[in-house]
Amino acid sequence: MSTSMFITGFVIFSIYMTFLIWNILNGHKSDDAPNHLDHEPDNLDADGMGNFSRFPSDSTK
Repeated sequence: MSTSMFITGFVIFSIYMTFLIWNILNGHKSDDAPNHLDHEPDNLDADGMGNFSRFPSDSTK
């Protein structure tokens, strides 16, 4: 009984660790991809307020 419980627990723990490591590695891959849309203005002005709120303020003033 105790050997089968140990094997069952080890299998569940191994599956958990495999998915945990896979999730960590895939989470870092998305951070490495360049995002070209970070600083481009939006051509569609859906709210009618213009693009003034989409640009960061100048910190050199």
